[in-house]
Amino acid sequence: MNPSRHLYAVMMTFWMVLLVMLAMVFTYAPQGGVSVLGLNVFAHSALVDSHMTAMAAIGLSDTVRSVVFGLLGGLHFGAAGLLLFAMLFFVFGEEDEQRDAGPLSDGAAGCTVLAGAVTIVIGLAGGQAGGLLFLQLLAIAGVVLTALFVTRAKSSETEGQPDAARDLDDVIADHAAANAAFSARLANLSRREFQP
Repeated sequence: MNPSRHLYAVMMTFWMVLLVMLAMVFTYAPQGGVSVLGLNVFAHSALVDSHMTAMAAIGLSDTVRSVVFGLLGGLHFGAAGLLLFAMLFFVFGEEDEQRDAGPLSDGAAGCTVLAGAVTIVIGLAGGQAGGLLFLQLLAIAGVVLTALFVTRAKSSETEGQPDAARDLDDVIADHAAANAAFSARLANLSRREFQP
């Protein structure tokens, strides 16, 4: 495995963990946390309290707040999943899978940007710009840069390699030209033999 791929794997793993943590904060903190092995994690998070205050200031009902938090959690989980598959395809995949890593990382960046846009709009509209906005901006910057790096690395790798489709077209054209020349010679010889 290429050393640069190790670096991409580490970068993608870091951003994937951050996205999963943000998703869990959005999903479980508004409900008072979740119990894991006797520990109550993500309970009464100050990150979400400022966001809940912003939503209350805007005038969103409790149902709409739950939908917004569910949407944000889902977008972050989706971005983390896309980033996981992009990492697996790019680091461990064959050439075809590596080509698919670019669109997957772009999809992860799109989900992160959409979640960030919702978070930032609500936070700024409600007058609460806290730590959650900072973490969201950090996630956006990291995932977008990672997607750009994956696309650039894949394009630089494929620039040095010959285009397989173009090589196949050249082989077919050479073969057709050789067969056409042989057929013309054979027709010329057969014409000479049958001439009186």
